[in-house]
Amino acid sequence: MFIDAHAHLLKEEYGSELDKVIKNSKEALLAVNNIAYNMETAEEVVLLSDRYSLLCSVGVHPYEIDKFDDASIEKLKTLAANRRVIAIGEIGLDYFRNITAFPLQRKAFERQLLLAKSLNMPFMVHSRNAFKDTIAIIKNINYFNGVFHSFDYGKKEAEEIINLGMYISFSGMLTFKKRENLRDVAKAVPIDRVLFETDAPYLAPVPMRGKKNLLFL
Repeated sequence: MFIDAHAHLLKEEYGSELDKVIKNSKEALLAVNNIAYNMETAEEVVLLSDRYSLLCSVGVHPYEIDKFDDASIEKLKTLAANRRVIAIGEIGLDYFRNITAFPLQRKAFERQLLLAKSLNMPFMVHSRNAFKDTIAIIKNINYFNGVFHSFDYGKKEAEEIINLGMYISFSGMLTFKKRENLRDVAKAVPIDRVLFETDAPYLAPVPMRGKKNLLFL
């Protein structure tokens, strides 16, 4: 059976169908890593993990860090003590859209990486159009127990990640018609460094591209 390394099985995403989605995912897969993206969903994934015996990760996405502060770090630390929390995430940098200030993104990423390091926990990286700064911050913290989720860079970047001892996770983008370059990267990554994810309800694979990822319905 397979493990979904990164999904968002949350009330906001699935509404009244959430219970059905979670139960179906448990029947279809060995495990799902249910990922938070802000402080509210960090609490939610922990509650759901206890209710449904799921694995989960707690962290704040770069688009959600406008209110990130000392209290946020302390709350994440408390939530991470739950036995079903396996990583800090998703965290990182996203320069694709100017939704939150890039300096604030970098600061929040640094603080959450330091939290992961202090807890000796893995971290789930979101990095879009920001590889140089993402990898520089990881190197500066000197902690490499992480996964680049929904990888969308080239072979050079993949090689650097692998050489640091980190992992790469591929999403439904691998099936997109014009992403032969990404498939070439996937072929080049050592199999023991590859994870796969749905990123549900996002990034639905072909032929459902552009629609809600309803893999578990």
